[in-house]
Amino acid sequence: MKKPLNEISNSAFSARFNGWFETSSAIGLHLSNKRNISSVSKNLRFLQRGLTGNRGLIASSYMDEWSILQPYLLYYWPISFYEVSAILYELKTRAVLPDINSVLDLGSGPGPASFAAQTFGAMRASLVDKSKRALAMASAIAAKGRRKNLNLEIIEYCASIEDFCAPKDESYDLIIAANSLNELWADSPDGILRRRDLVLRFLPNLQPEGILIIVEPSAHYTSIPLLELRDSLLAADLNGFSLACLGPCPHSFACPMLDQVKKPCFSEWQWNLPPSVRELADCAGLDRDSLKASWVALKKQKNRGKDKEALQDNKIGSFDSADLRGRIVSEPMLNKAGRVRYIVCTNRGLRVTISAPRNDPTAENLGFFGLGRGDLIAANGLEIRGESHFGIAPGSQLEVLMRAPRI
Repeated sequence: MKKPLNEISNSAFSARFNGWFETSSAIGLHLSNKRNISSVSKNLRFLQRGLTGNRGLIASSYMDEWSILQPYLLYYWPISFYEVSAILYELKTRAVLPDINSVLDLGSGPGPASFAAQTFGAMRASLVDKSKRALAMASAIAAKGRRKNLNLEIIEYCASIEDFCAPKDESYDLIIAANSLNELWADSPDGILRRRDLVLRFLPNLQPEGILIIVEPSAHYTSIPLLELRDSLLAADLNGFSLACLGPCPHSFACPMLDQVKKPCFSEWQWNLPPSVRELADCAGLDRDSLKASWVALKKQKNRGKDKEALQDNKIGSFDSADLRGRIVSEPMLNKAGRVRYIVCTNRGLRVTISAPRNDPTAENLGFFGLGRGDLIAANGLEIRGESHFGIAPGSQLEVLMRAPRI
């Protein structure tokens, strides 16, 4: 039986989500006299090209400009806010999200990630950004939110991420860098190692049960470096401790998407766009029907030493059974033989495919054709169709352990 979608909008979080979104939008609309949608959309196109086109704005103080900050609040703020909300909701569904009281938000901008964390319990957020205006907007959103009984204490640190040192007596339940690390050392040959060292610098401020989340856009030039950064962080030996991956990956092995031909890996969440965001996207000529982001969530653990090496050795080799457990990391694809297939990242750190003939009744009854990117599955009784290729067969069983959240 097909399970219902994992809908955030039907949860107890809904009022808080809407409250923060409406607060940010109201401030964005009144930020200047540019209320004409065509004027805002023109500035939005400039911002979009500067971040994801020619990337001329990255690592600059672009949020100090009112003409940039306004479209950010009206368009990119809700996108980041809902993306981080979906990530936190997925971790909560997996039962790996700790109690969150304090947040360190690196490269925060006007704080969408911190306000998303507030919907999951955060009471205090330390925002680090080099734009005073962006930080001021975060404080303004927090102040206006208090009138709606939405409480988040904002602590402003006007500094670049590279220059910021967290107070030694401060510790955080969540350290998050959302769409910020990709702007650092983007063209440097040792950029990944420098980002790794930067992230590791903040680990002493992470609570023992706290989590570290890094979020980046889903594009090749941001997703693949994040996967490389993930592997570099997981390989780091931290004086008796190491990092473990909580999500989205179902394992802490090296990323199989980087084997041979490097491929991006990202989550996609169905999103019912608010009308104001839809109008702005349409006017600016931007395609926005869902949310997409690459991300990784990590936590500290005691170093497993030889056990860790044994687990890595256990990963290697072909499957010797027709059982499969992992995460869907692709859209459904139809091959020339008429089979629908998905790419799966398994809990053993391998990339495999699972397929079934189009309109196959067994696959239909199992809900196979309703799978989506980000779903966690367990299957057994599969047909082995070659190395790393499996098929639905009579007698196969398929369970959806978690549906990707829908907003």
